[in-house]
Amino acid sequence: RTVMVTGDHPRTALAIAGRLGLGGEHPVVLTGEALEARLADTGRVPPVDVVARALPAQKYALVKALRRQGEVVAATGDGVNDVPALQAADVGIAMGERGTRSAREASSIVLLNDDFGTLVRAIAEGRQLFSNLQRCFLYLLLIHIPLVGTAALVPLWGKSLLYLPIHIVWLELIIHPTAMLAFQAAAKPGRLTPLRARPAARFFSWREWTLLTAVGGLMACGLVWAYARCLSEGHDVERARAVAMASLTLASATFAAVLTRLRTRTARWVCALSLGLSVLLIQVPALAALVGLHPPGARDWGRVLVAVAAALVP
Repeated sequence: RTVMVTGDHPRTALAIAGRLGLGGEHPVVLTGEALEARLADTGRVPPVDVVARALPAQKYALVKALRRQGEVVAATGDGVNDVPALQAADVGIAMGERGTRSAREASSIVLLNDDFGTLVRAIAEGRQLFSNLQRCFLYLLLIHIPLVGTAALVPLWGKSLLYLPIHIVWLELIIHPTAMLAFQAAAKPGRLTPLRARPAARFFSWREWTLLTAVGGLMACGLVWAYARCLSEGHDVERARAVAMASLTLASATFAAVLTRLRTRTARWVCALSLGLSVLLIQVPALAALVGLHPPGARDWGRVLVAVAAALVP
C-alpha cells in the first residue's frame, strides 16, 4: 500500500496520483491539516491515498500513527525536512541522486537511481528470497526426519544397521546439491500481490511445523514398514537396505518437486538426475554391489511407492 505525501496543492497531487494509478479511479486526498485533525480525533489513520499541503511534522505524525496500528512502514524522502519521518519509519529510504546528505545519513537504504519502481522490485526479491529459504529448509527437514529417525531407531529395534557409511555419503550427495540448486526461483516481474496479513515473526508457522512433523513421521514409518516387510519375506539385509535407499531417494525427489513445483529448469534437472542415477545405482547389479546393495524386486518397488505416497497424504 502506497501513500503519497507532498507539499503540493491538492489538485496537483490528485493529478499526479491519477497518472500514477495511485488509489484507483478515485484517489482519496486529504490535506495535512485535515489528516492532523483526524489523527487527533481518532488516533487512527483514515483511508487516504494522497496527503497534500503536508508539513514535515505531519508526515512524521503519519508514520508514527501507522506504526502504532501495527503497519510496517517504509518512508521515502530527499530533503532535510524528511529526516524525522525517515528516522521514525521501520525502513527509511533516501533518494541518492538528488537527496541531501542528511537524508542519506538518516536512512537505512539509499536509492542510487531515485526510481520508486526499484523499491517494488526489491520487495519482490526479498519476498521470493524468503520463500526460497523457507522451502529449502522445509525440504531439508522433511528428508532428514526419516533419515535420522530410522538410522537411530532401527538398530535400537534390534535390526541390522539400516545405512552404511557409503549410503549416508550417497544420500548427502543428493540432499545438499538439491537444496542448493533446486530452490532458486526468481521473483516474478509485474505488480506486487498484496499480503493478506502481516507476516508473523516466525520462520515456520505452527501449521507448517505440524505438517512437517506429520509428513516426516509418516515417511519414517513407511520406510521402516517397507524395510521390515522385505526382511520378513526372507530376503537378505542388502536387499532390505536397497528398499530403504530407494524410499529415501524417491522421497527426496518427490519433496523437492512438490516444494519447487518444478518451476525452474534447474529444479527439473536436479530432481530427474538424482532420481535417475539413484535408480541405476540401486537396480543395476554391478553398481549395486559397489555400495553393498542387492537390487529390489517389483514387489519391493511397490512398497517404496506406497511408503512415499502415504507421506504425501497430509
